[in-house]
Amino acid sequence: MASLDQLIGDSPGLVAVRTQVEQLLRRHSETRRLPPILILGETGTGKGLLARAIHEAGPRKAGPFVAVNCAAIPETLLEAELFGFERGAFTDAHHAKAGLFQTAHRGTLFLDEIGLLPENLQAKLLTVLEDRAVRRLGSTRTEAVDVWIIAATSEDLKAGTRRRGFREELYHRLAVVTLRLPPLRERGKDILTLAEHFLAHTCTEYGLAPKSLAEDARAALVAYQWPGNVREVANVMERVALLTDAPFLTADRLDLAASRRASPPQGHDVPPPEALEGVSLEETVERLERARILEALHRTRWNISRAASQLGVTRHILRYRLRKYGLRAPAETTAPSILAEPESLTVEPTTASRPGNVQWDRRHVALLRADIVTASSVRTVPDAGSVLETLVDKVQSFGGQVEEVSPTGLLAVFGLETVEDAPRRAAHAALAIQKITVHARRDSPEFLDVRVGLHASEVLVARVGSAARVDHDAKREMWAQLESFMRSAEPGTVLVSEAARPFLDRRFVVVSFAADNGAAGKAYRLAGLGRTALGLGEQLTPLVARGRELEQLALALEHARTGHGQVIGVVGEAGVGKSRLFWEFIESHCGRDSLILVSSAASYGKATPYLPVVDLLKAYFQIEPRDDASKIRARVTEKVLSLESALAP
Repeated sequence: MASLDQLIGDSPGLVAVRTQVEQLLRRHSETRRLPPILILGETGTGKGLLARAIHEAGPRKAGPFVAVNCAAIPETLLEAELFGFERGAFTDAHHAKAGLFQTAHRGTLFLDEIGLLPENLQAKLLTVLEDRAVRRLGSTRTEAVDVWIIAATSEDLKAGTRRRGFREELYHRLAVVTLRLPPLRERGKDILTLAEHFLAHTCTEYGLAPKSLAEDARAALVAYQWPGNVREVANVMERVALLTDAPFLTADRLDLAASRRASPPQGHDVPPPEALEGVSLEETVERLERARILEALHRTRWNISRAASQLGVTRHILRYRLRKYGLRAPAETTAPSILAEPESLTVEPTTASRPGNVQWDRRHVALLRADIVTASSVRTVPDAGSVLETLVDKVQSFGGQVEEVSPTGLLAVFGLETVEDAPRRAAHAALAIQKITVHARRDSPEFLDVRVGLHASEVLVARVGSAARVDHDAKREMWAQLESFMRSAEPGTVLVSEAARPFLDRRFVVVSFAADNGAAGKAYRLAGLGRTALGLGEQLTPLVARGRELEQLALALEHARTGHGQVIGVVGEAGVGKSRLFWEFIESHCGRDSLILVSSAASYGKATPYLPVVDLLKAYFQIEPRDDASKIRARVTEKVLSLESALAP
């Protein structure tokens, strides 16, 4: 069952799941009717991957595999999406449409986050499971369906039945076969196996040189709690592979922020002992949980993504808790739509600030705008909901902060917090979004497309307490620049403004773009990563009038080969071709049989003498931050002796 090999790892919990699935499929390999399967596991553990693997290894692999996220579809549309509708059943129902049960006929229907299914639809789902027939909205007749049901949840449905939030009879109907995917923190060395897999996959996907994990990085990966599970590992390894030039990835490059973990409860969250007399343990836990959630929501002004990050849970889990406790955002905190011009770019709302508590800083920030290209159909909103979740995950994994959101897109800002090269992070996030949509359309032709725009500018950023805000006038100007060329963007493309291009030319392929609709703003198309080792993109014109300099470099190399080390300084104004000169020399026959090491300077390293050289030597000798003097000596000695054994004492 090759498809089950997609479940990477050898931990006991994962091996048990694979064994259970193999036994189930062998037992039912010849039967047409298969028992419903309920997959339990935290968000990001791979429930969707397991469901698809079961389908591809099972007797219905020739049929369709249809997946639906019950949390991503508005309640008002979910019934029509699942069961279909007749013409005229409701406003805008101009044509009859089959539901997902009928679309998955003789195949598999995967119901993700089944615990968030509205209670009024649970009874109808139970009827379909028992009768194996559906009745469309607006219809008086039932239609037979033959569907294998696989459901998944990140919540305890059994406990939900006791709280009357989930129908007990539906739970027992779905949980004929139950599979539990363990969280990543319980899978031991599987963490390293997955990290290495995703690192190698990213390098192959983007055409990067192979990279490996240093020992301190491996230790950090194992020690981290991974609240986002396998999905978080994939995002972290993609980000670090793209943002790190060195062949060895150290722990500090991983940037496993402690803020991702849940902070300990504050003292005022805990009710006094006398208030808990006669209260069950379960109810006590729920009271504490509700208080913690409310505190985080008030701090973030009901921003779900930021509140979930502060609580150390996923957005899906937080939304489930909101429905469980009946929590709703006050009307005055409603987020503005991206369809209107934004009024502010805010990292976190602040409480009443004191006069004089505003600190200004000038820095480069980048805006990323992603528009989901939709069709005018009833299915648009459900599809867009799942795509939007993907966009938010990818933006946040590269350090961006989502500032505006609507059902058809988002606006994110990179660089509000001090980071190195915010435009580069935004560009990597844009390419990652582009690759996700390409792969998704390969699996599902109905997957919606996304167009992305990037703009960068040096602006004033105000810090008010713990919040950062872009200067109002600068923000309006950046928005206008994005708007000027986004109208000409084709689905599936990434456009870059004139101002953002200089930040990307050296590491990305940026090509000219001719708008065909008279758009006012000049833009370029981001075509991919540059493939030159020195960060020259791919816009290489012929090198002229540099023959003498190339001869001098070749002569210096010959002296070095005879044992006379050489240091050459190349000085010149920006853009005259210093890096290009070295690139041409490296690519020439003179440097083909030589070891070439490349390093670069960083703005934060101005205070450290010879930092680029230090970084280069640390990477070459595989020196890690935790190494003491004796270990450094041993690593250097081992490397030198591997080059020339005669130097041994």
